[in-house]
Amino acid sequence: MTVNYNQEVSSVNSFTFVKLLMTWRGSIWKSVRWELTMWILAFAVVQCFYRYLMTENQQRFFEYAAIHLNVRLVHIPLTFMLGFFVTIVVDRWRSVFTNIGFIENVALSVGTLVAGTDHAAKVLRRTIIRYLVLSQVLVLRDISMRVRRRFPTMESLVTEGFLYRDELEKMYKCETMYNKYWLPTHWANQLVHKAMFETKNVDSVQSMNSVLMVRE
Repeated sequence: MTVNYNQEVSSVNSFTFVKLLMTWRGSIWKSVRWELTMWILAFAVVQCFYRYLMTENQQRFFEYAAIHLNVRLVHIPLTFMLGFFVTIVVDRWRSVFTNIGFIENVALSVGTLVAGTDHAAKVLRRTIIRYLVLSQVLVLRDISMRVRRRFPTMESLVTEGFLYRDELEKMYKCETMYNKYWLPTHWANQLVHKAMFETKNVDSVQSMNSVLMVRE
């Protein structure tokens, strides 16, 4: 689940970084708390064993072994491995960000390429965009706690107008082992196809393909 820190960083001062560092909800401390606790306990056990249970010769051997292992660490490219790991994390974040289905581009394309000034054409355009927004809401409900609180059930989507009752029944009747994020997009594709070959609101195959490509 995503955690929003916009309020904490709305005004930046010298202690903003420390404030974010000490934040528990959604922090790195919360993610590694069990590993950190185990490491501290293991370090405390080794420290007590070294200080109180080892003889002087055993302590000297332990120190020699620790120095030997520390010297051998130079053969492991830790800097390279850390840089490689950071690169993977940044690339993954950038890939997720660039693949977010923003509505603005497809809305402009639908408004331009799906022609018509009558009521039916307006409803058609609005329905296509509504289906795409519905698809986004279904995805965000599973990755954002704030969106999940806003739309706790599928019935809440009907109440807010993102989904009609008959469409909800169709979603329930669709049996699949996967999530149904794709179903509203499929409905939107059918409407574009209908606008091309039945209602003639799309003037060419190229325009239809442009709408489909932007939506993807």
